[in-house]
Amino acid sequence: MDRLLSLKQKLNRSMAYKRFADWCHKRAIKKNPKKEANRCYRYYFDHDIDWENPKDFVEKTFWLLLNTDTSEWTRCADKYLVRDYLKECGLEDLLVPLLGKWNNADDIDFDSLPNQFVIKTNHSCGTNIIVNDKSKLDIPLTRKRLNEWLSIPYGYSGMQLHYTNIKPCIIAEEMLIEDEEQKKISPKSLIDYKFFCCDGIPEYVWVAYNRTHSDGVDMTLYDLDWNKHTEHIVTSDYYTYSDVDVPKPKSLETMILASKILAKKFPEVRVDFYEINGKPYFGELTFTSGWGFFTYDFYNYLGSKIDLSKVKRIK
Repeated sequence: MDRLLSLKQKLNRSMAYKRFADWCHKRAIKKNPKKEANRCYRYYFDHDIDWENPKDFVEKTFWLLLNTDTSEWTRCADKYLVRDYLKECGLEDLLVPLLGKWNNADDIDFDSLPNQFVIKTNHSCGTNIIVNDKSKLDIPLTRKRLNEWLSIPYGYSGMQLHYTNIKPCIIAEEMLIEDEEQKKISPKSLIDYKFFCCDGIPEYVWVAYNRTHSDGVDMTLYDLDWNKHTEHIVTSDYYTYSDVDVPKPKSLETMILASKILAKKFPEVRVDFYEINGKPYFGELTFTSGWGFFTYDFYNYLGSKIDLSKVKRIK
């Protein structure tokens, strides 16, 4: 069984499989986008989306994706162009310092980069490399991996169609380094504070930490007063509830205010932050936040906070 699981994991990570899967999803979406959305939704919720009267958070997200102008979703999901959006909102000080931007990995001058940095593509999820010691970095392999990531269209799998309109590029940012107390809680990754916002209002903070690409992520949920709400959490093979009490970030109020500003123009969005030495740093804006880690009642609660009657519908 373990051997079969290992083979499946290797297959899912192979570039040939990813390209084939994207081609299959793209073909299905072109033929019938609602049917493909139903397929994704039904996998977790055991019924189709109610397109005429969507109720829960995920249903309404899919409805917005197929019935509204999502060009701003595309711009703000772009990890490079979203920097302009923060500047427009007066929140440039929350950005992680940018070290460079390239359209091809062969153009990167690694000698000009510091010893520690993060390098990633702008158009997808999980396509990042954390460089703790540049002297140990296999540069030819890194160039190859980055260019492979650039070549794969992201967004057809899982019906995240706004990503498919992002022009891929590579960016490098300064490394954020947690203090020792944070590392005790989350030794494998930064602590990620994710604010679920509905009609411009932050509702809850999903805290993700100890993340690895292969093993998954620990998670918990807090309200804006930093009370824990374990009753809304669902554990899976990848998303695992942890009973660790994550301390309230010192910059929580700043994060809440910034979330309101960044989410103001969107019916729903998730606004992500990190905190280093009490200072918040912007992570990303996510409009298709996934599903399967909250209870159905909680998805219904979040959905009840989104008023689709105020949304301009397009054909």
